[in-house]
Amino acid sequence: MATTKLQAVNTLLSVIGEAPLNSLTPPLTGDAALAERVLDEISTEIQGEGWSWNTMVYDSIPLDTNGHSTLPSNTLAVRFNPISYPSQRFVLRGIKLFDRIKNSYDLRGSLGVALTGSTTDLVAQVVEELTWDDIPETGKRYIMIRAGRIYANRVVTSSSIESYTADDEEKALQILKRTEDMAQNHNFISGPDDMYGGRVQTVFSPDVLNR
Repeated sequence: MATTKLQAVNTLLSVIGEAPLNSLTPPLTGDAALAERVLDEISTEIQGEGWSWNTMVYDSIPLDTNGHSTLPSNTLAVRFNPISYPSQRFVLRGIKLFDRIKNSYDLRGSLGVALTGSTTDLVAQVVEELTWDDIPETGKRYIMIRAGRIYANRVVTSSSIESYTADDEEKALQILKRTEDMAQNHNFISGPDDMYGGRVQTVFSPDVLNR
């Protein structure tokens, strides 16, 4: 059975001995509000690494009438082939692509960008933040256990709690990685080092880095 967000928040609360919630209907207060906030923070952090289940391949990034490319609002990172697009020319600012060489959001006329109507031939991997229900169970478990450790450290200073969940966190991470390896063997998207036959640059949104 898939872990719901309510179950995940209640797992965090149980780490510090708090009673479970019946729902996540706002407004949450106190330890419950902190538990949900930490769960969301860690979910964003882990998803920002880019996994097969939250990485989309764009083979024709669209432009608006100003030549700007605005990516989906849940974009966490963009990866480009460093051979095709060297020197980190295109970076993510907010949710827009920015040409560092031209110092402009207008990608029309940028080196390596061919236009066909209102779309470009820019190829990129876009890492997107999924809602809790869309995250696979192995990802949910790792997020939940890591969030539990962070939450416990913020609320209480108990080495027994930390040591209890350390092994669980490592085990959950290894399970997630094994699942990812299997996905890479069956999908075109095969991770940062495989899609382009070498390392690709990862450009994170400033909003992600500052969280």
